[in-house]
Amino acid sequence: MLVNKKTITLGLIIGGIVFLFFLFNGLNDPKKYSFSYDNNSNAFSKEESPKSEDSPINILLLGIAGEGSRGAFLTDTIFVASIIPSKKQISMISLPRDLWVKVPNGSTGVKINSLYELENQGKRFAKADSYELIEEKIEDITGLPMDYIVILDLKGFEKLIDALGGIDIWLEKDIIDPSLVNPHNPSEIFHLSAGWRHLDGALVIKFIRTRYAPGGDFYRIEHQQQIIAALKDKLTKLADIWNLISWLKIWQSLSGHVITNLDFNTIWHIFPVVKDISSSQVQYLSITNRPPDELLITSTMYDNWADKNIYILIPAKGFENYEEINNYINEKIYE
Repeated sequence: MLVNKKTITLGLIIGGIVFLFFLFNGLNDPKKYSFSYDNNSNAFSKEESPKSEDSPINILLLGIAGEGSRGAFLTDTIFVASIIPSKKQISMISLPRDLWVKVPNGSTGVKINSLYELENQGKRFAKADSYELIEEKIEDITGLPMDYIVILDLKGFEKLIDALGGIDIWLEKDIIDPSLVNPHNPSEIFHLSAGWRHLDGALVIKFIRTRYAPGGDFYRIEHQQQIIAALKDKLTKLADIWNLISWLKIWQSLSGHVITNLDFNTIWHIFPVVKDISSSQVQYLSITNRPPDELLITSTMYDNWADKNIYILIPAKGFENYEEINNYINEKIYE
């Protein structure tokens, strides 16, 4: 049976509206029920939610530069969000892109940020839906089973911020990066003055990419954590005042820029839980080699036949020894 493009597009729009209606205007107790789609009856059915409030929900968040960029599929942003509904707690765990790891089921070593690229060589982003290598490695490192994965490119993140009307952040000191340009005036270098700053999508992208500081990549991770905190606060505020069309605009802004195994049913179940968690109950953990955090990894240089003097990070207890990192994460999440 042939189905024309207009019919498919209309179906997707209607499906999105139905989902958003249930998400923001649906049942009184979003934690009790969820919806699934029955292919045989072509209808949504109500069923008991598969996750209890005591079960952690672990989501792997990966950020890539995206098509048209150098290193388009390198996951230079790596976060794990561990949500425990019963404790009303979210733990955001950041991992450095330079961590040197063994390729799962292989013998070679690579930087962790290249695993997704390795598995999707030669693909367009729309078809780059293989992520088993990095998912397995993240589970080894953190000791947490990943329930869901979200891969978002920079353009999609920029569009998301703009669709929200920008975000506000507090800067303790000026930020100046001569290696980046002002996105609104290419003749100027990137500069943000200390104090409260309202950032649109273009400025957010520059902010999370700058690493012109002694901390290097860890400096950038701090900025990424700050943006995630501001984004969570903005979404929480808007959830109570925006109408259906506003949320549909957010949904559409990510089209073509995200790969995920999160479906309508799962998002409907998770969002109300996250919305009810206060900012004070969100903890940010870094797997780092810098004080005042626990020194779980160490830096070194690596030489191989192709590259010389590669800067890498390995666990403090030795290559591929993640026991100490596992224990640290477990204690912080469940203490």
